[in-house]
Amino acid sequence: MSIDTLVVFAGIVFMIAIIPGPNALLVLFTALTESRALAWSNVLGVSCGFLVHAFVSAHGLSLLLSQSSWAFMLFKYLGVLYLIYLGLSSIRAGWHTRQLVVTESAQDERQTKGERHRPGAEALWRSFSKGFLTNMLNPKIIMFYLSIFPQFVSLDRVVSDSLLLGAIQATVVATWFSVVILMAQRFRAWLSSRRAARVIRYLSGGVFLGFGAKLATTRL
Repeated sequence: MSIDTLVVFAGIVFMIAIIPGPNALLVLFTALTESRALAWSNVLGVSCGFLVHAFVSAHGLSLLLSQSSWAFMLFKYLGVLYLIYLGLSSIRAGWHTRQLVVTESAQDERQTKGERHRPGAEALWRSFSKGFLTNMLNPKIIMFYLSIFPQFVSLDRVVSDSLLLGAIQATVVATWFSVVILMAQRFRAWLSSRRAARVIRYLSGGVFLGFGAKLATTRL
């Protein structure tokens, strides 16, 4: 697998990560309303979810991809169509959006005053489970692993490539979510801005369309 391929894949998963979805909002809300420790536990659960997705995808697709070369082309163009869909949906959302709603709670004020406590093992496990299940049950993530993910996998290294890409996705997403956690208060104000909401939608939409065009001309 070439460096260029890994960079393209990392770019796609990063753009998906920065668009507020169930995973991102779970982490942000936990950081704002509970504690950073519990938010990082969410992130760990989300990251493990990516590895499970990659493992299941590798073993479920390995037989098909090793027996049929046209399957790669099928998944390739499904991925292209999905990227175009994401791009157009993001641009459309940017045109109509007013703001990305981020709620506040009474616990926010307590956090800003430093009234935090160290969570116990049960609370950490509960937060981990929330992150894991939110990722595993996210239809967009499942669609990603059915359409975009397989086209980055080599026919003769389905399992190893899948696990490598899953680890890269987990690392990229965990890094971004860590930034969100560390800057949670600032992100709340930023995400509540109509202008910022539109900018991120338009930017991500353009990037998705660009990735779709690039992948459409890639020979697998």
